[in-house]
Amino acid sequence: MPDIRFLLDANMPRSSAELMRSLGFDVEDVRDIGMMAASDLAIIQHALKTKRIVVTRDTDFGELLRYPLHPGAVIQRLPFKYKSNEINLILKDFLISIAPDELINAIIIVELGRYRKRSL
Repeated sequence: MPDIRFLLDANMPRSSAELMRSLGFDVEDVRDIGMMAASDLAIIQHALKTKRIVVTRDTDFGELLRYPLHPGAVIQRLPFKYKSNEINLILKDFLISIAPDELINAIIIVELGRYRKRSL
């Protein structure tokens, strides 16, 4: 299994980090490292420095023109009304269905019942 490391954005439930750890992933939460109010650019720079894939609900992280140097991202495009348990269920289903090496050097948009991958 490739060394997959994630950076959880502040717009994701805190419980997502525990879920991902239970699946064997290395996860750092921006709220735990003093970056809760950090700009998207600061988060991207930290992810690049620490070699982590950003996990977020913020679609701005998929803009390659804005962030030409990109660590990769898993972006959940789900209904705004979804609660943490619904978000985590979809995240878990996605993570157990994808080969870990597919997460590397990619921006992946996770939607209801499917995902789209764009290689970097």
